Order: sequence, then structure tokens, then C-alpha cells
Amino acid sequence: MDFLQNALLLDGQGRPVTDYELVRSRHFDEIRAWSDQVYMPYKATPNGTVREPDSVLHAVSIGSMILSRFSYGIPIHLSDFSMGPGMGMALTTVRGNARHWIDTGAFAETPVGHTFLVDTSRTDYWADFDPNHLQVNITFPHQYLEELFLRWYGVPAEAEIWRRKLSFGGPNSAWVALLGYVCRCVAETPELVTKGPLGSHLEEMLGMHMLSAWLRQSGTEAGNHRLRGSVIPRCVKIAEEYMQTHARECPTLSTIALAAGVSVRSLSNSFRQFRGYTPMAFLREQRLQGIRKALMAAPPGSTVVTIANLWGYSSLGVFAAAYFKRFGEYPSMTLNRLRTC
Repeated sequence: MDFLQNALLLDGQGRPVTDYELVRSRHFDEIRAWSDQVYMPYKATPNGTVREPDSVLHAVSIGSMILSRFSYGIPIHLSDFSMGPGMGMALTTVRGNARHWIDTGAFAETPVGHTFLVDTSRTDYWADFDPNHLQVNITFPHQYLEELFLRWYGVPAEAEIWRRKLSFGGPNSAWVALLGYVCRCVAETPELVTKGPLGSHLEEMLGMHMLSAWLRQSGTEAGNHRLRGSVIPRCVKIAEEYMQTHARECPTLSTIALAAGVSVRSLSNSFRQFRGYTPMAFLREQRLQGIRKALMAAPPGSTVVTIANLWGYSSLGVFAAAYFKRFGEYPSMTLNRLRTC
């Protein structure tokens, strides 16, 4: 834990650095301008009589994730986190204490060394931090973890996983050791972390550790999560790659089987045996993920109807119902929320 106290403050020789300091301020507007970029838009309300923060924020990119060191310097209540940016957080307490609300009347405290994990793109979140708090946080894009889950386990993650809020770790935990290693890498070889392959490896290590924490919370062993076999047939992998590439075209099952070099019956049986679902279920997931990306990247003036038509959805009602079932919000909510962030 000692090394995390000075995360992003010292280089590999223990000399002070200012490369990662984004803001040191007593003005909420200035702090918010930076924290909205590093985390996401949210509301910060002072708890108690002290109304002026004494805040400091340091941050560095690790692939698509952000490692940050943050403190408000006063008791603070955080709420109304925006789902729009599609981000989540793993908040590790380095000093002081934090209380994270899981539901009305239910909360988890994270004393020094403990971490709270929440995907704020899929669930609400609010927290209270005491005046001595200091956090070392990992901010991650939901999309990256969803794709990482698919790459490692071969199936999409169940939607319920992302809605779980949980605490894990401890002062001597593997997660704290991993955070310490990441911080040491930044201190000793920052260019390899921010621009080189080391950053990609650290990003994946962090992502897999968070996914494992979610799976443990659900009572499922990560290595056995919905897998039907240790050796996946080549035809299944080819079919999945084809569907990922051609999802927008909505290929037929026979077209997919032809690309995989097997019969429709053989392909369907292989998917059921080794994946536990049908090829068309996999295709529907890729199409929903693809159109969600399109909605999130849509230029001004775009409409849900226009984007849905580009993806070949002829029935807007059926599409909207499937989208809501998968993501917990309607496509119009995704599009409109991003415009107001």
C-alpha cells in the first residue's frame, strides 16, 4: 500500500514528477472540467460545513483504461453518474474510508486496501468519501470488458453481471499487488505503458481481474463460465469471425454455414455443444452490439430509425424491444442521453 500512496507522483528513481497532474484546485468548476474527462459527468456535493474542496487529480492512460489518483480533500457525496460515456470504475481506497451505496439502505464500506467495482454504464451509483480519502482508480470502457469477456470465454457476458456492484480485495490482495505493479511500470517505463505493448498487456490483466471478481460474485468459476468444451471446433470459430465481420448484412444461417465450410445442421449442432446457444443467437448479439456502437457514435441529426434501417431492422418495435431487453434502455435513450452529456 505504501507505493500506492505515491502513485503517479514519483518516477522510477523516486524523484517527484508532475507529468500526470491534471488539476490541483479549490474550485469545483475547474475540478469538474477535468474529472468529467477522466471519469464521466457526475454530481459532487460537499458533506458537512466545509464547502470548498482541496482537490488534486493525477491520471495516465493504460490502453483504453485510465489509472488515476484522486482526492477532494473534504467530505463529499458523489451521485448522478452519467451512463452516456459507457464507462465503469474500480475504486481502491489508499487513505481514509469510503461508503458505496449498493441499493437503498444497503452499502459497502471500503477501508484502506479495499476496492469497489461498478459499471456505471449499466447501473446507478452513489458514494460518500470522508475528508481523508485518497483513491487510486481504474476507469474502464464497458465495451472493452464486454469484448474481452467474449474473447476469453467465447460467449457474451450475461447482462446481469454488469449490474452487480461489489467490493473485493484487501491490503494484501492480488488486486492491490497488480495496481502496485501497474504504478511501478508507469514510474519506471512510462513510454512503454502509454505508447507501447506493455500498456495493452496491463490493460488486459486489469480487465481479466475485474471480470473474475464479477464472476466470483455470481458464484461462477471464471474458467467454467458457460463453456461446453475446452477445444472449440474450427467451424465455430470461422462462423463467429464471419458473423462479426458481416453482422450489419444480417447473413442467413446457410450463408454462415457455407463460409464455415460445413452444413447448417453440423454448424448448429457444434454451436449447441460447444457454445450452448445457436449461431443466430450469436449473430443477434453482434448486431445489437454493432448498432449500439453506431448509436453512441452517431453525428448530430441522426435518428434511431435511420441507424436501424442501415442495420437492416425493418420493424422498429421489435428492434427496440430486443435492444431494451439486452441493454436495459431503449435505443432512443442511448442516442438522446449522449447528446445531453
